[in-house]
Amino acid sequence: MLRVKHGSFDNLPILTKDEVFQILDKPMHQLELSSDYYKAVFHSLKYPGADTEEKLLQLLDSSIEDSCVCLAKRKAIEILARHGCKRAIPSIRGYLKSNDPYLVENAAWALQKLGCRETSSINLIAELLDNPNQNRRLLIQSLSGMQAVSVLDKIKNLLHDPSTSPGVRGAVIVAIKKLSGDSQYIKELAKFLLLPNQNTRQCAVNDIIEAGEISLLDLILKTPVAPSFRMRALDVLWPENCLKFNELELLRCLDDLILDNPEKLSLANDFLGSQEDSFYIDQFFSTDFRRAYTALKVISNRKVDEIWPILYPKLGDMRVDYGALYFLMILFRVKDRWNQEQLQEIRGIILHALGKSWPAMIKFRPAAILALSKLFPSSSEEFLPQWINQYSTSFWACRYAALMVIDRILGMGKNKSFVEYLLVTREDSNRFVRAKSEELLFKYHCE
Repeated sequence: MLRVKHGSFDNLPILTKDEVFQILDKPMHQLELSSDYYKAVFHSLKYPGADTEEKLLQLLDSSIEDSCVCLAKRKAIEILARHGCKRAIPSIRGYLKSNDPYLVENAAWALQKLGCRETSSINLIAELLDNPNQNRRLLIQSLSGMQAVSVLDKIKNLLHDPSTSPGVRGAVIVAIKKLSGDSQYIKELAKFLLLPNQNTRQCAVNDIIEAGEISLLDLILKTPVAPSFRMRALDVLWPENCLKFNELELLRCLDDLILDNPEKLSLANDFLGSQEDSFYIDQFFSTDFRRAYTALKVISNRKVDEIWPILYPKLGDMRVDYGALYFLMILFRVKDRWNQEQLQEIRGIILHALGKSWPAMIKFRPAAILALSKLFPSSSEEFLPQWINQYSTSFWACRYAALMVIDRILGMGKNKSFVEYLLVTREDSNRFVRAKSEELLFKYHCE
């Protein structure tokens, strides 16, 4: 389904229900901005109900094909599905015949979200698989969600088409398993985890999750994608009330995931070739995590005095880049022998990463917690009451990282008063945080 970046609408004052309806009732020529319909539809998510559904259905039933209206219609289809509006199915089904492929994919997604099982809708979506301009991956996922066993053979045919991309092939493999129970192609997903294209690797992770294939979890945990993908895989696939599965130990998997050292990932040593250190540091900004992890692995083996003159001029840009900050936190933690002047600069950057101006679930915050505790232990101890509190620290990975800090403190035989924090976290809402807390209580004989 189309993912629209709507950060600009998040930052605007929330429209009231009346304001949403007033905009949607206006003819297009009376709008102040061409994006007003989309803005109104976006905010309609906050007002579920029959009257909201009616306004969105009126928009879908309009014949206006302006690009801005089409964008609003895509969002309206999504929101009607999220509201569970089954009476919207006929209108949404009509958009399977749209010339806009994004409207088509939103319609297909919405129909499966609404639990549609109509043969006519299933057949329409199946016919679209013949069109290479359509998002066939999403169409297959929709058919799978609609339990479309009747078109399974048509889906299977894509396995024999040499032009089928890994992303589409992965969706086919998952659909075959879900619709027929046939798992013979599942192991092929493991190969996709190692492919150069990041989107393909991410799709493979999601496909393995969707297939419920825990046998491939160890490979996912070694895949160079954003940590959020690996966290989700562990959360979804790991069995409840289980600390060990096959050769995997839950808490060691979690520790490695939070530390996220590149040595633990499947990286080609010669992937980036032989380059200047400035090139590797620039890869911290890359949106391709395979590139960034490979660069981090190389730079981590350099001496501090070699990398600092190259790193320092780039710190200003890194402070405002989510990805670069993440890899910078790991680099700060794994390197030793920073001098006092460097440590002063580093401390400011770490505290910046831990500041409240970032989203609560930002990926670099757990890494910043570990970096602060390694380089500035006394400072990190001051933050522990805040970090272990699930009401002030909503991201479970941050609370888990805080427990790793406590483990380090107690392991040095220091300050047994930190044990009381373990009694708090053993009641945490997250099962991984509870498991780590229980491990530490047992390890330090605190029961």
